[in-house]
Amino acid sequence: MGWFEQALELYKQGYDKKEISELLDVPYETVRKRFYRHQQKMAEGQEEYTPTVEDYGDYYTVTSFKRSIKVSKQTLREIKQLYCDVNPLTINQICRKLNIQRRDFYLIKTAFSITHDDVPYIDEDLDSPIEHLVNDTLERRKEKYFTMLQLEEVKRLRAEINKYRAKEYYIELIHDIVTEFFEDFTPRYKGPVIPPRFVENGYMLEVPIVDLHLGKLAWAGETGNNYDHKIAEECFMYIINDTVSRVRDRNIEKILFPVGNDFFNFDTIEGATTAGTLQNNDLRWQKLFTKGLELLIRGIDLLSTIAPVHVINVPGNHDKMTSYYAVVCLSCWYKDSQHVYVDTSPLSRKYVEFGKCLIGYTHMDKEKKRIEGNMQYEAAEAWGRTLFREWHGAHLHSEHVKEVNGIKIRNLSSVTGTDAWHYENGYVGALRTHQSFLWDKERGLSEILFTTIVK
Repeated sequence: MGWFEQALELYKQGYDKKEISELLDVPYETVRKRFYRHQQKMAEGQEEYTPTVEDYGDYYTVTSFKRSIKVSKQTLREIKQLYCDVNPLTINQICRKLNIQRRDFYLIKTAFSITHDDVPYIDEDLDSPIEHLVNDTLERRKEKYFTMLQLEEVKRLRAEINKYRAKEYYIELIHDIVTEFFEDFTPRYKGPVIPPRFVENGYMLEVPIVDLHLGKLAWAGETGNNYDHKIAEECFMYIINDTVSRVRDRNIEKILFPVGNDFFNFDTIEGATTAGTLQNNDLRWQKLFTKGLELLIRGIDLLSTIAPVHVINVPGNHDKMTSYYAVVCLSCWYKDSQHVYVDTSPLSRKYVEFGKCLIGYTHMDKEKKRIEGNMQYEAAEAWGRTLFREWHGAHLHSEHVKEVNGIKIRNLSSVTGTDAWHYENGYVGALRTHQSFLWDKERGLSEILFTTIVK
């Protein structure tokens, strides 16, 4: 046998030209050119060599040149079922499953002209009634379906387990950070000493600082404005101080302080939003959380010098987990306070009833127009007792107000800077303004206090 006959045999067994060159110690270019001439001859009508097959009852012998293998009919049947059925296995999978060599598979495949679109039976099986073969095929497909279904369930279960493991790891890290924060922050922080005034039948002051995006990084050279965590902290405290100074002499019964609404710019260790969108940030997640928690405590303490403060969590699309962790920490910090109440409910929509006023809170990134009917259903009893009803949302970074069936729907403006994504997509020009609201129990919305960032 010449070298090219050996090369053809190796090629039929699955070896490529480079491997054949190395095995036969023939230059690669010689192998490549000889195969090219061979393929040309095949195209001109010369028949390709086919191994011989002999039937011995329960098995076949397949002979190619000087190599011969024995293959049982059951093995051949299994090969065809696995290779020719719907969603066939790969050659490597079949070889592993049936414990046969890859070179033997190729020899069998060539000898019996097996293709993916062949019938999954050997010739003698075709003598059986067609109904029997069809039923057999259906049963095997059912078995394969349930096997694949089980594998997919296992795969999803593993993914779910890994997800919860990641969350548990994250929660453990948060626990360590919070513990360190409390130990460090408590001795050095001195809260306000002015006691709050307790009045009856006064106003409710609502201070919804939305879309602060603490930790966001923007550079004026790229976006037209600078923004980082220090600027965000200055804006936050400026709003609180401005609002407190303007209402200190007013008759305030309680203060409503929603937390969340993208207070934090990102929600993961990697610096991405809750959904996984990476952000431009100037803080690591550990520092982001501690800075944000400290900022919230300072703001709440200052508000509590006016009246008792009611804190609620309104999840945003950037910080759903982190803002919730922060609110839980606030509930621990203020657990013995007579002036601060923290609602840790994880619901994405909240309702506050004050006299004849009903205010709904949501980030408004999910509900779209469906928000118009949520209040009547979810707060039906409060709806019946009230006359003045509003939704307060965020997300758009600019003020939008409309009225639908007697409900005012407000998208509140934001004091955050413009990052690269918003600038590139043309979301510019909105005034960096905050709105606080004074609510009268009997007359509804009494006054809107605007605080504008002009620098």
